Amino acid sequence: MHSEGLVKRATGIPGLDAVAGGGLPRDGATLILGAAGSGKTVLGLQLLAAGIARGEGGILLSFEESAAQLRRDAGSFSWGPELLASQRLALIDGTGLRGSEVAGRFDLEGLLAGLDAAGQRSGAGWVMLDGVDQLLRRQPDPDAALEELARVVQWCERDGRSLLLTGKLAADRPAVPVHLEGLEFLVPAVVVLSAELAERRLNRRFRIAKYRGTAHVTDELAMVMDDEGIHLPYSRSPELAEMGEASTARVGIGVSKLDRILGGGVYRGSTTLISGQPGTAKTTLCAAFAAAAAARGERVLFFSFDEMAGQIARNSASVGIDLRGPMDTGQLRMRARTAWLDLLEGHYMALMAEIEDFQPDCLVVDPVSALLKAAGSDSPFLAIERIVTHTRTAAITTVMTSLSESDDPVTEDSMSHTSTLADTWLVLRYAVQGGERNRALSVVKSRGTAHSNQVREMLLSEQGIDFVDVYPFGDSVLMGTARLQKRSEAEARARREAEMRARRRREREQEMALARSRMEQARLEYERLRAELRSDEAEERVTDDDTERHRRDVVQRRGGGMGAGEGE
Repeated sequence: MHSEGLVKRATGIPGLDAVAGGGLPRDGATLILGAAGSGKTVLGLQLLAAGIARGEGGILLSFEESAAQLRRDAGSFSWGPELLASQRLALIDGTGLRGSEVAGRFDLEGLLAGLDAAGQRSGAGWVMLDGVDQLLRRQPDPDAALEELARVVQWCERDGRSLLLTGKLAADRPAVPVHLEGLEFLVPAVVVLSAELAERRLNRRFRIAKYRGTAHVTDELAMVMDDEGIHLPYSRSPELAEMGEASTARVGIGVSKLDRILGGGVYRGSTTLISGQPGTAKTTLCAAFAAAAAARGERVLFFSFDEMAGQIARNSASVGIDLRGPMDTGQLRMRARTAWLDLLEGHYMALMAEIEDFQPDCLVVDPVSALLKAAGSDSPFLAIERIVTHTRTAAITTVMTSLSESDDPVTEDSMSHTSTLADTWLVLRYAVQGGERNRALSVVKSRGTAHSNQVREMLLSEQGIDFVDVYPFGDSVLMGTARLQKRSEAEARARREAEMRARRRREREQEMALARSRMEQARLEYERLRAELRSDEAEERVTDDDTERHRRDVVQRRGGGMGAGEGE
């Protein structure tokens, strides 16, 4: 035995290793309890398969299912053929105890000898006793039975083997094992599996009820079983502290006017939510985003619910958006799933698997609110939050859509509650005016961006998507034909006013020209009159001069005559 703390053995199941803090006890026992159909045997088989794949050996002793049944069980999983073909697996059929009579003292000495021999041959690291309750229920003395089972636990601890014991839980007392009372106190780890119906669909759960001497996840987690075996999809979520420096680079949505409205686009690695009623072109905007990202050379994963990839590509082509090209080149990967055909955890796992395999730069989930239709015991909002947290950590620029049932933009809500997580929230809605239904877009929020707060009308045509300013009219705004009509009326009024102004200008110019003509005539008349005046004045001066000279001449003549007479 090892005395320097608990030593763990990796299970090979990533989710299980995460919640168990690295694995299950290497030198001790783990008790796996659960109701029928909860996955106890499958979990044990998968642990054995993972160990054998790493070069370890394994022993499976079943008291409930025959060896043939176990082979059929394992063969239905992807890891089954390799497990069954391995020489390091010792499969022991213990169902022969059924119907046997027990007499005398209960003794597992022979069982231990057989297990030890099988362990020596296979080099077993894992030892599984499946349905051990079927062995113990035949024993009249439960204390003696537990003592003998403790010998098996000690044998594993001594030889450095990991022991798995599976048993059932009481139907009326889910926390109490059947025929195994007290065993949970002898082992360092206890795992409880459950199976319940959620919306008429089987839903499996996983919980570590006890793990002595180590930190572990105590939450009850969703457990999914598929062709790959058992998964714990919610075993670990990245913390916000794990995220790197936020990017300041912007990427386009795919519509130039919308990018200008958003101050240059959205931040790389951010999350954008587009919510709206059916038919408001949410998917079309997603297609524009995907096409633009692919054109930049980025890898785009388009995860669609309830609409096939071919339909999306066809419908997008009608508004000038080409998705077929990037699909053919591998820049765009489109995956479609039907929301109600799988559990919520199954959809989450499928999306995470696609992200891990494709390693996209951009992600589209359309609509993320479809997860509300999937059965599951956990809230779909938690799944959405895990998706958003993962994409942020991985710096994946994400666009999600959400189907809204609200007609009132003031009380616009997002069914997915992603609005609180999204960095940018765009709302599409219908505006019904004058018998027309028009699409309108508004930006509710865009963190870190000086964005426009104006409502824009959204237009779809063969040339693509366009956004135009609405026409303000009183305390409301007009769109569609009403906008065109009012704008036409305003333009007509402007033309009429311009014509009136031009006419008034021409009239004034004519009057001014007439006034100038009259002024010129008056000036000429003034000049003529002034010239005549000057002429008259000149003539008068001449006349006056002549008169003065004549008077002087007369005076002179008179003076000269008088002097002559007196002289005689």
